Amino acid sequence: MRRRVFLILIGLLLIGAVAPLIYVLGPGKEWTGELAPAARTAPDRWTSGNKDAIGTARSIASPVWFTAVHGTLADVLYPTVDRDNLRQFGFLVTDGSTFFFDASQQGVASSRVTDDRALTYELRVDDPVHYFSLVTTIASQSDSPVVFVRVHLVGDSSRLHVYAYLVPHLEESGAGQTAFFEGNRGYVSKGQTWLAAGGNSTVGSRTAGYLGHGDGYDQLHSHSLANRFRKAGPGRVTLTWELPAGADWTTALALGANRQAADTALDSAMRRGAQPAFDAYRNGWREYAASLSAPTGAAPLFYYSAEVIKMAEDKRHPGAIVASLALPWGDTATDDTGDAGYRKVWPRDLYHAASGLLAAGDATTAADVARFMGRQQRADGSMPQNTNLEAVPVWTGQQLDETADAILLAVRLSNVLVAGEGPDITKAADYLVRSGPSTQQERWEEAAGYSPATIAAEIAALDAAVEWSQKKAKSTDRAPVWAAAARRWDAALEAQTFTRTGGLGSGYYLRISADGHPDAADLVNIANNGGVWDQREIVDPSFLELVRLGVRPALDPYVKATIKAVDAATSAQAAGMTLWYRYPHDGYGEKNEGSAPPGKGHLWPLLSGERGVYTALAGGDARPYVAALASLAGPDQLLGEQVWEGTGLPTGSARPLVWAHAEYLVLARAAATGFVNDSPVNWLAEVCPCA
Repeated sequence: MRRRVFLILIGLLLIGAVAPLIYVLGPGKEWTGELAPAARTAPDRWTSGNKDAIGTARSIASPVWFTAVHGTLADVLYPTVDRDNLRQFGFLVTDGSTFFFDASQQGVASSRVTDDRALTYELRVDDPVHYFSLVTTIASQSDSPVVFVRVHLVGDSSRLHVYAYLVPHLEESGAGQTAFFEGNRGYVSKGQTWLAAGGNSTVGSRTAGYLGHGDGYDQLHSHSLANRFRKAGPGRVTLTWELPAGADWTTALALGANRQAADTALDSAMRRGAQPAFDAYRNGWREYAASLSAPTGAAPLFYYSAEVIKMAEDKRHPGAIVASLALPWGDTATDDTGDAGYRKVWPRDLYHAASGLLAAGDATTAADVARFMGRQQRADGSMPQNTNLEAVPVWTGQQLDETADAILLAVRLSNVLVAGEGPDITKAADYLVRSGPSTQQERWEEAAGYSPATIAAEIAALDAAVEWSQKKAKSTDRAPVWAAAARRWDAALEAQTFTRTGGLGSGYYLRISADGHPDAADLVNIANNGGVWDQREIVDPSFLELVRLGVRPALDPYVKATIKAVDAATSAQAAGMTLWYRYPHDGYGEKNEGSAPPGKGHLWPLLSGERGVYTALAGGDARPYVAALASLAGPDQLLGEQVWEGTGLPTGSARPLVWAHAEYLVLARAAATGFVNDSPVNWLAEVCPCA
C-alpha cells in the first residue's frame, strides 16, 4: 500500500514538473483554439498623410522604409519605396479593469528629431488622464529589410498591461493575408511577401484574429485576451501580444520573399542586437550630412531637407525619387484602391529635388535623377505626367512644364552626363515647339490653356537648349527653330495671360487662360468641386516662375502688379506668418480634420519658399522666409504639402513633401549668398560658356 502511494506521489510530482513546459511548447494549453473563427471584414483604411517621422537606412543594402503617425509606426515600405506593407504597429494599454488606451489614436502625440544631422526621431504619446507615456524610437537595419521598434513606458509599469498590436497590409492591401504565431515569433504572409515579428516582446498572452471581429484590439476593450487563437486567415488579419513585465521592449519586424528569408533576416538582426542597428542608422545619415555643402550658418533643417529628399529615392532605381512616402488623406482611403498616393515619380518633382540637392552639394544624386528622367522620356521627346519606379507612365496628363524641366536639368548637368545619359534635349525641345505654348495641364495638374508658369518654363528651356546646341552639341540646325519659338512666345506672353479687365487690380497675370484671351469673361472650371469662375478672378503665385527662370525681371511692372493681386486674393495668416493658397476657390484639401478632398484648399509652405526666392532675386532679404519654413517644419523638421490657416499645423495631406524640402534648400542658399542656384540666369553661363 505504501509503495502504491509513493508511486502516485511521484507521478503527481512529474506531472507538476512538466506542466509548465507543456504550456510553453504545446498549443493545446496556450491557445483557446488553433484557428480564429472565420469573419468577413470590410475594407480597412490606411493612415493620415501627415507623418510624424520617416526614414530608411542610408545603405542601399536595406530595402525598407518606414513612417510614423501619431507616435506609432505606420507604413513599412518594402522591397521598393512605393510598396506598402503595414497600416500600424502600435501599443494598447489597460490596467486590467477600468480603461483601454490606443496609443495610435488617443493621448497627446509629439515627435522630435534627436540628432541635428540625422533622420532620428523620438516619438512620444502621453496619456494625461492615466499618468503614463510611451516613448518610441525606430531604425532600420543597414544591410537587411528589418525595422527595429523600441518603446519605453514612463509611469507605474506595475499597474499597467501593455500589448503590441500589428495591423499588416502586405503587398499594399489588408486583404488575403494569413497570420499566425509559432514559437516566440509572429508571422504574416501573402503572395510573395512574408513578415516576421520577434524580439523580447512576443512571448506573452497573444492571439491572431480578424480585424474588428474579436481580434486582440476588440478583446482588450474588456481588458484581457480571453480568447487566444494561434492562426487567422486568409483575410484582413491582426496579431496582438502582451509585452512582458517591465518598462522597455524591443521588437524587430523583418520582411522577405518567403518565410526563410524573413527568418534569416530576423535571426541576423537579433543576434547582432538593436543598439548596433540604431548606431549604424544614425551614423549613415551623419556621414551623408557631412558630405553636403551648407551655407554658413545653415539651420539643421538644411541637412534634414537634403536627407528627406535622399530618403525618398528608391534603392533599386537610382534617381527615382518619389514625391512623398505618404498617401494624402490615407485615413479616408480604403486599402483596396491600389493607389500608391504620392509614391510615384513626377518629372517636375524630380527637377525640384535635383535642384535642391545641387543647392546642398549632392551632385551625384542629382545626376542620377537626370539619368532616370532620361528613362522616363517618351519616344516623341515628351515627359509623362508621372511614372512608377520602372519609368512606366501611370497618369496620362500632358504637362509641358515637365518636358521643359527635363531640358533645364539636362542642360545644367551636361558637363557631368555622358552621351546617351539623361533626357534627349533635341527631342524634348522639338516637342515643345510642336506642342506649346498652350498646355493640357499646368503645374497643378488640373487646367488647360496658357499658363504663365508653364510658358516661363518653356521659354527658359528653349533658350537653354539653344545655348547647349551652340556650345555643347556643336550643331545649330535646330537652334534657330527653338530660338524663334521662344521669342514668339515671349512676345505674346502678356497678350495671352495678362488681363487688364479683371476685378483684382488694373492688370495682372492670370493663373491660366484657356483660349489665350485674358480680357474675356471666359470661364474656368476649378478642380475638386471648386466651381466655375470667370478666369479673371483666378490668380496663382506660380507666375513668379517668370522671374525665377529669367523670362521677366524681378521689378517688371507686370510682375509687381500681379504680386499685389496675388497677395490680395491668395494670402492668409498662419502662426503669425503670411502664407499663400495655390489660387482662389481651390478645393484640393479637407473641409475639416478627418475628411478629404474635395473641400477647401489650404496654405502651401512651398509657395513661401518661392516668394522668398523671388525676394532674393529682387535684391531683398529672404531670411524671414527661411525662418518661416523652419517654424512650419516644427520639432520633427518635416515640411508638408498644406497647413491649416491660423495654427500653421499640417493637414492630412502629404508630409513630408519632397518639393517643399527642395524649395527650402534653394531658398536657404539664396538667402545666405544672394545666389538662386536653379535660375538659368545663374548657371547657364557656367555650363555653356561663350566661345
